[in-house]
Amino acid sequence: MFKIPFGLHSQLPTVEEMDEHRRALARLTRDPRHHGLFEHLYGCLSILDSKSSSLLVFNSIVILVYSIFMGRERSLTLVEQIFIAVGLITILVSCFFLLFVVWVVWSDTKDLSDADKHALTLLNARRSRTLKYRRAWWLALAGLVALSLFLGWHVFADLGHDHTAVYVLHALVGRLVCA
Repeated sequence: MFKIPFGLHSQLPTVEEMDEHRRALARLTRDPRHHGLFEHLYGCLSILDSKSSSLLVFNSIVILVYSIFMGRERSLTLVEQIFIAVGLITILVSCFFLLFVVWVVWSDTKDLSDADKHALTLLNARRSRTLKYRRAWWLALAGLVALSLFLGWHVFADLGHDHTAVYVLHALVGRLVCA
């Protein structure tokens, strides 16, 4: 059967390979020397998965806020459009990295037959996913900074330049609470 990378069937044993896969898994899990190591590595990967899922939710909320302002009646200034474009691009690229962190990877039969090689594979997966998560986190932060700059610029554009600091602060708080 032809298998597409990142496809539905990638890394899954075929029906014919199931018995050998089950035997290799049983051998690996019975070996007490590797139990703690694999538990630790899979725990690390689970942490990365849950953090990535949380950051995807955060990114979704930020995208929603951008969408609300893009759909408003008042036309946006060029500076506001730039803040939105930069913010949305960074958030979307962050989401792209996160989707590769949470991609499901299963051990194949060859991995299960060599515990040391399998441990190195998991270490490489942890390293790769950690780097993707960290890139995504920094990009999400950049998107949040762009959103903050956009909101600040948006409030000042609505107020004009002849208001005192109290009015500016009041409008900013009002915008943040009502947005």
